[in-house]
Amino acid sequence: MGTDIFFAYGSESALRAETMRDSIKELSSQGVDASGWQGMNPSGKILIEEICKQIDNANFLFAEISSMNSNVLFEAGYALGRNKHLYLLLDETDGNATRLWGEIALLGSIGRVDYGGSVDALVSHWFTERDSESPNLLAGLIAGAKPKEEDAVFAPSLPIRFQAATTLERILERRRDIKLLGSGDDLGLAPLEFYAREIYRSSAAIFHLLAPNRVRSIEHNARASFLAGFAHGLEIPILLVAEQGFRAPLDYRDLLYVYPTTAKLVDHVENWLNTLPAEAGGRKRLGRLVLDVELPLSTFGQYVAEYEREELSDYFINTSEFASIMRGEAKVFVGRKGTGKTATMLQAVDDLRKDRRNLVVSVKPSSYELAGLVALAETLGADSEYVLHALWSYLLYTEIACHAVRFSQQSAAAGGSNAATQALAAELDALEIDTSDDLASRLENAVTRLELRNQREGESNREFIARELRSHRLGNLRKLTQAVTHQFDRVAVLIDNLDKAWEHGANYGVMARFILALLTTVGSLEREFQRSSNGGTNGNNLTLTVFLRADIYEKVAAHAREPDKIRVLAVHWQDSELLTRVLDERFEANRNRKKQHTALSLWKGLFTSEVRGEPTRDYILWRTLPRPRDLIFFANAALTTAINRRHRLIEAQDIVFAEAQYSKFAFDALVVESDSEEFDLEEALYEFAGASATVGEEELRNLLEPSGDIEEILNWLMRTSFLGIEVAPGEFKYVEGRVNARRQEKVARRFAQRAHTTIRYRVHPAFRNYLEIRDDDLHLGEAPAPGSDSTDSSETYEDDDSQH
Repeated sequence: MGTDIFFAYGSESALRAETMRDSIKELSSQGVDASGWQGMNPSGKILIEEICKQIDNANFLFAEISSMNSNVLFEAGYALGRNKHLYLLLDETDGNATRLWGEIALLGSIGRVDYGGSVDALVSHWFTERDSESPNLLAGLIAGAKPKEEDAVFAPSLPIRFQAATTLERILERRRDIKLLGSGDDLGLAPLEFYAREIYRSSAAIFHLLAPNRVRSIEHNARASFLAGFAHGLEIPILLVAEQGFRAPLDYRDLLYVYPTTAKLVDHVENWLNTLPAEAGGRKRLGRLVLDVELPLSTFGQYVAEYEREELSDYFINTSEFASIMRGEAKVFVGRKGTGKTATMLQAVDDLRKDRRNLVVSVKPSSYELAGLVALAETLGADSEYVLHALWSYLLYTEIACHAVRFSQQSAAAGGSNAATQALAAELDALEIDTSDDLASRLENAVTRLELRNQREGESNREFIARELRSHRLGNLRKLTQAVTHQFDRVAVLIDNLDKAWEHGANYGVMARFILALLTTVGSLEREFQRSSNGGTNGNNLTLTVFLRADIYEKVAAHAREPDKIRVLAVHWQDSELLTRVLDERFEANRNRKKQHTALSLWKGLFTSEVRGEPTRDYILWRTLPRPRDLIFFANAALTTAINRRHRLIEAQDIVFAEAQYSKFAFDALVVESDSEEFDLEEALYEFAGASATVGEEELRNLLEPSGDIEEILNWLMRTSFLGIEVAPGEFKYVEGRVNARRQEKVARRFAQRAHTTIRYRVHPAFRNYLEIRDDDLHLGEAPAPGSDSTDSSETYEDDDSQH
């Protein structure tokens, strides 16, 4: 391998650009073949393809990213995609540069070279490192990636929601001819290897950039530019779009469409997709790239359930909660983000479909717009509850009917549909229901009709609503549906993704009442379907289960007159043995079956025996929140680090390095969960930066005082496990849920009174690395051992203890 170096750097800082040019001169004077973009064509424009050719001809790319320049990040991503040796240069003496590095997080697994703005330091680093064996970073990132899928389009979500963004996302999700990757809410928090593997299996990629005035535009555009360059390096067709007013970076201006209106955006994207070549992004991505991975596995799998649907059954862990769903007993299944709520729903759908006696109706609405519903509810006043219930009855009746028609038509494809199916399809047609539409489309169409307010003279609001939603015909629709589904012992309806519209700035009151209306409609719908078509009681055994985030359910329950009557099932992972099975099962499913690896076990063959004086298994469980998502994220971060470093097992330093990525992930995920709160959680959390892990009550209140209502913030930090509270000497409880937080606070106050001391709180180890909080409990015998009850997540919602 030669020593050709290409320098990528921005021009917005004249001093920094000068440092890069002087570094090129100094290296060149010492016999190194180094060049930069300013030496290519000083008098004319330099387009991205010209720079890409220079990167292709070089062996190393030095990318100066202190300002997170979009051009430079695109070029850095391109170099990574071309399997070049990539060095990210950062002037660590610049406070803004180090702050941006911490906020973007995505680049953490690559690492950086701190050169202090000095030519000598940069040149010295080159001569020190050039002869060392550099790890194959790309091989580690895409190890375990799926092969290219012809219909897969990578289109990551935006961190904020506005009309153009939500419309485009909704259009893409509803296209039947593409498989959309990257549109999940968690993608803004994902590590680089997650993105790399999703892009690697895509045939096209769309990146939506934010205008400079948008919140979080710098961080998002930096990530998007880097990933767009990476996709370009893999020779995947890419399209970048941005709203009018966005200043196009020179390098990829020809790849960017700046849209003036939402309609123009949608038209351009759809035309671009429709004109892609059939074999876009050839299957042979990287020539003779060899994945030289000496570890017994290359990945623990994705931490987002939607992205490993096919593999999920290989390592899904059956729990008592899952068994309750399979029996049809659970009506509302509640869990925090990352506890496996969606994975449980997906596995339940697959397992129920294996039994031909079941008709399974899986409802996962794509992005849907509730602004019209909010306005309608406000207009209707006292009748708003009626319209919410009527909407759900309409939506569920028609969803089951549409599914029954599609299932029957597919089953009878060879011989044509039977008379019952034809009658049901005719009724849906009379109701102006398109059986190919999803629930979100029917919801928006129904709200649009109601918004028109074509109310007849003398017609009450309820009469108008019933007429527009065809409520008088739903009984007949049920009977026709039962005529098609009578062959099934059970019709199982499972509903997820209702949090799609639960975003910052939304009217959470109306949204909570909308979801509450669904929960209260479930029982009546089940009873209706138990009636036979002739009025008897031998109808369908209809079961409905709704999957909800715990924070959303708390908002919903606050509007319920009798929350104890809602049959709630909560998922918990306080049993550390059960939680570690998440990794055990994934290890067995994904590990290399070569002879030398057959006798290996997870904790003895893959991980080092201890970290910082603690058994590795205990240390990782202590450092992470007790949720499958967190454990998988942390393990993958450590594994990828070890692969990049060519280690034969995951060593202690790999785990310590992974802590930084995981801690930032845990921090960002917590901030996302706080979107529906009235305080600025991010600012409140930064008050803990540099503090001790254990704080007294007075010190804690002083920390929280600048951020708003102390009691409200404190309770939220406790019920989301950011803070634990001392309930016995040296024993700190981390809880989940409002009720548990109140209960443990009372226990802690009684303990403090008996011990004649003050209440103490402790920041969970998951958040300490990012906030630079010192571990003051690691070697004091206070770190929880496996199986201890130091994390109590067995939430009881309001007064409903009997349901668990």
